[in-house]
Amino acid sequence: MTTEDRAHIAARAAALLGAQLAPRWKPLPHQIPPPGNWYGWALIAGRGAGKTDACAEYVARHVAGPACLPGAVPHWIGIIAPTLGDAATACVEGPSGILAHDPSARGPISAPGGSVVRWTNGSQAKLFGTDSPGDVERLRAGGNTCLIWAEELAAWRHLDAAWDQMRFGLRSGPRPHWVASTTPKPKPLIKKLVAGAVANTVLTTGTTYDNPHLPEHIRQALEESYGGTQLGQQELLGLIMDEDKNALWTRQVIDATRVRAADVPDLIRITVGVDPSGGAGEQGIVVAGKSGLILPTLHPMPEGAPAAGTPRPEHHGYVLADRSCHLSPDGWGRRAVQAAVDWEADDIVVERNYGGDMAVATIRAAAEALGIDIPIRTVTATRGKKVRAEPVSVLSARGRWHHAGEFSELEDQMATWHEELGWSPDRLDGSVWTAWHNKLVRTTQSGRGSLGGDLARKQIAGGRLR
Repeated sequence: MTTEDRAHIAARAAALLGAQLAPRWKPLPHQIPPPGNWYGWALIAGRGAGKTDACAEYVARHVAGPACLPGAVPHWIGIIAPTLGDAATACVEGPSGILAHDPSARGPISAPGGSVVRWTNGSQAKLFGTDSPGDVERLRAGGNTCLIWAEELAAWRHLDAAWDQMRFGLRSGPRPHWVASTTPKPKPLIKKLVAGAVANTVLTTGTTYDNPHLPEHIRQALEESYGGTQLGQQELLGLIMDEDKNALWTRQVIDATRVRAADVPDLIRITVGVDPSGGAGEQGIVVAGKSGLILPTLHPMPEGAPAAGTPRPEHHGYVLADRSCHLSPDGWGRRAVQAAVDWEADDIVVERNYGGDMAVATIRAAAEALGIDIPIRTVTATRGKKVRAEPVSVLSARGRWHHAGEFSELEDQMATWHEELGWSPDRLDGSVWTAWHNKLVRTTQSGRGSLGGDLARKQIAGGRLR
């Protein structure tokens, strides 16, 4: 036995003794698992409601209960979070994680198959993220489980694919099942869970105010950020906020102008719009194209759109792909260039406001590394995001801006963002830049946007790359 093993045993013994002497964690009403032989328990609540605590306690009690499997490993569990780091810090090591609820657990431990948590009775839990297609493939190969904990389900980047792989592997023991803890977002799966459309699933809801143990400074910070806003319905009350009355788009307009990818006409120009994050947050990377002239009768305007004058052919814009990401500069640069390759784009347009020439250098280096020859255009915004986005929203209302398919995260931003919220809509910005760059909208002499020029100064950066 190594010195490290002895130290761990001593620490665990002290923790077990401390746990026996300390008051037992007592769940709040919304943290109590539902009775019955359910397949899934979805705990959907506001921030700070105690969702992670409830699921960590559930996992600990499951491990301490009757064995699901014969042999040395009585329970095989999967813990899935937005990223692998989230699974480790929030679900295992954090103040609401497994180690806080069960001193017999040890982890995260680096094992040949990945990061795991181990219990003294032999049970194991493997940690997964959902941030990339590779993470989804690791879920596919992650083995069979008797229990899954899905942490912050609504924030999973590859939600639908990861959800499928999670369920496919949930087949060990007499009653394989899952528990999920999340603040809601208007995503199709979350809407189905709330509507009771997922078989044999029990829904528990809660709000930030249902947790009397939440530190007062945290509660005040949340209220300062979200109190009195529609977004507060989601972040504080745990309600799905499908759209904001102050947003520039409505779901009705987005849906009314949506087309199938197969119905996109021949495009005379395709552009990749890039909105860098300035070192934090996501990078907006959206591919959009411009059609030739189309008669308005080919694309009926949605209800409530402004009345048209004499019908005349007009150009239309089509969002083709949303490749937005949260990666290192090299990662997002390559992703933007790869999007241009995949869609045979004519150019890449990037906002320079954050990082100056750094964004251009990032994309140029990625293009050179991939051996790609494509122009990089730069734009420097001279007015606010709302002023830039308004003319594009009018373009949508007039039936000339279409989504070729569904882009849920981009559409969430379109239907919920407004300037007063104080956060940057990266995906929305990336798509808006393509509309301006392709001259589907332009400025009038007053500087306000019109349909048909730019709110920004444009230049080519470095010519064509070789």
